[in-house]
Amino acid sequence: MTSPDTGTTAYCFRTEHLTRSFSGFKAVNDVSLELPSGGVRTIIGPNGAGKTTLFNLLSGLLPPSQGRIYFGGRDITRLPPYERARLGIARSFQITNIFAKLSVEENVRLAVQAAFDGKANFFFPGSRMAGIAARTEEVLDEIGLGAAAGTLAENLSHGDQRRLEIGLVVARDPQVLLLDEPLAGMSPAETAATVELIVRITPGRTIVLVEHDIDVVMSVSTTITVMQTGGLLAVGTPAEIRANDAVQRAYLGGLD
Repeated sequence: MTSPDTGTTAYCFRTEHLTRSFSGFKAVNDVSLELPSGGVRTIIGPNGAGKTTLFNLLSGLLPPSQGRIYFGGRDITRLPPYERARLGIARSFQITNIFAKLSVEENVRLAVQAAFDGKANFFFPGSRMAGIAARTEEVLDEIGLGAAAGTLAENLSHGDQRRLEIGLVVARDPQVLLLDEPLAGMSPAETAATVELIVRITPGRTIVLVEHDIDVVMSVSTTITVMQTGGLLAVGTPAEIRANDAVQRAYLGGLD
């Protein structure tokens, strides 16, 4: 593994002694972790384990109390979220974050326009509208919502709203997608469709995923990081995690 200042590392994120405290409580506690580039890198753990706080630290929504964060070879510990986005880091949230009163197509087009010039608006030089329209159609097809392009986002099913939100992230063509519980509240059919979408958008990117559905985690993950009470319990492939005695005890046999 190359040193942080070379810029030629094989990891996506690396943290050193990363800690975030809230009134003395360490939600993330001395986490030193490497997430390699490429594939689906899943973070699991019981409620309160620190998963979302770790996501907020990686995306810049929260500053660490201690420690450092590297993105590839660059120290991004103090970079704000918008600067991390410019580096190719994008994230979704547990709560759906879309423009409910706009159509599906309008939602995606605004995201595409923001990717083209850093701003989301309806006014854009005509010379570039063809490229924006083509990219919008491409994203709609990629997330499987082309037939719903004219539908108001608020009228979509919960699963389709979550897929639209992933589409808004994909529209920026980021190197890394941080997906925080994208399957929460979905029906089995919606879960299957969204899992298929995640698999489809993974090639050429790194997906960092927080998810509670263990069957999904085991089926899509390249590696799994297990957190417990703010710290790291285990890191490994799905087979290694399934066979890990400490993980089995933490989940009370839930991985059998």
